[in-house]
Order: sequence, then C-alpha cells, then structure tokens
Amino acid sequence: MRIAVVSSDRVKVDEKFSHADRFLIYEQDKKGLKFIDERVSEPLPYGVFDRDMLEWVADIIDDCDKVFMARIQEAPARVLSDRGITPVVYEGPIADIRI
Repeated sequence: MRIAVVSSDRVKVDEKFSHADRFLIYEQDKKGLKFIDERVSEPLPYGVFDRDMLEWVADIIDDCDKVFMARIQEAPARVLSDRGITPVVYEGPIADIRI
C-alpha cells in the first residue's frame, strides 16, 4: 500500500491538504513505512474552488491509496475519494502511522 503525507518538517503530519507544497510518499512493507519519494505540488488557492487545480494536485498522488493530512475540506476530499484515494485526517508523527 502506498500513502501520501502532508508535512512541513518530514517528521509529523501537521498541514492542511490545501496548504501542501509537497507530498511525501511512503510504501508499507514488512518493517513499516518506507520513504520512496517527494513530489512537489502547489497550495490550492485560498477561498476559491479551482477544479482544474484540484485535479492537478490529485494527479500528483494518483498512485496512492491514502493521503494523510491535518485537515481537508469537503470538495478536495470528494475529488480524492472519487479517484479511490482515501483522505485520512491525522495529526502526529509520521512514524506512528498504521495502515
């Protein structure tokens, strides 16, 4: 299973989905989470629903099964869910994520 994580410091999940300027990509193996990639993104425009931008951001993590973030609004959560990506609201250490 592959997950995306929104983090400001590479240690904890602590940012909103809409604020993500990168996604950290991890894969679950027998030993736990293994870091495999960092993907550059752009924060979503504040107060404006931009479907094209949201789809572009979703394309960045399209191969992930879940995305972990501190918060997410309804519209982005729906777009991700429609693509089969489960949005998970979580705040805490990345190392403590259990899939």
